[in-house]
Amino acid sequence: MNRKLGAAVFMMVACTFGPMAAAAQEDSEGEATIDVTGTGETSTHECKPGSTVEITGASNNVTLTGECKSVTVNGSGNVVKVEATRAIDVTGASNSVTWKRVIGKSKPKVSHTGMGNKIAQAK
Repeated sequence: MNRKLGAAVFMMVACTFGPMAAAAQEDSEGEATIDVTGTGETSTHECKPGSTVEITGASNNVTLTGECKSVTVNGSGNVVKVEATRAIDVTGASNSVTWKRVIGKSKPKVSHTGMGNKIAQAK
């Protein structure tokens, strides 16, 4: 079974049997993918420099330490704290994403769709 199909099957099972699941996989180039799904949960995950993160759900509180290549948030009412990332993509409503520091010389590339989403550098 290929990795993407395996991840999709895992996510379907996790959504059925547990309120929150997180899966980390590493591809052939050594880049990790962190998938977080759930509702009303709190979790912390460590990014490596090539990590991509996908958060899907509602009312979750997720903290990402280390350097994440990209962070994608889908859903509503999620609160995400990111130490460092190159890109942030938010879809949904009333999500809050804060990031602490830049990677390299430029701020993260930010994209958002929906209403009431807040994306800002932490003070």
